[in-house]
Amino acid sequence: STQSTWGLAMFSLDVPDETLDVYKHFKMKGAYKWVIFKIESKEKVTVESTGEPTSTFAEFAEKLPKDEARFAVYDMKVEQKDGCKMHKLIFFLYAPDSADSKDKFVYASGKSGFKSKIGSVHKELQINNHADLDEETIMKQFID
Repeated sequence: STQSTWGLAMFSLDVPDETLDVYKHFKMKGAYKWVIFKIESKEKVTVESTGEPTSTFAEFAEKLPKDEARFAVYDMKVEQKDGCKMHKLIFFLYAPDSADSKDKFVYASGKSGFKSKIGSVHKELQINNHADLDEETIMKQFID
């Protein structure tokens, strides 16, 4: 008998220069509070939306579709118990349970390759339910 397995092999996604340029402006220059990325045609990562530096986490959460997967990065300002303020870059694999399973597979299998192109972040979170996009809960993970 033949047995096949669906491993999450690294899926090679095309990340065009214009997509990487938006990310660089986000990371290096603080041009955006967040960036939401969409995989087009199961192969190319594009920028779906960005948030102005003054935009809120609620605005970010509102931009994520309720039933489609996305990659996103968010610049969270965290205040430590000692009053020290820090910026923490969070990478989200947003794959709501209600999303198409093939869509979720493409995002999950392409995540490592995409992250290797954008470089390091402080934390990676996988969100499977839109209701779990709670700023306070996420922020608590950074407070020492």
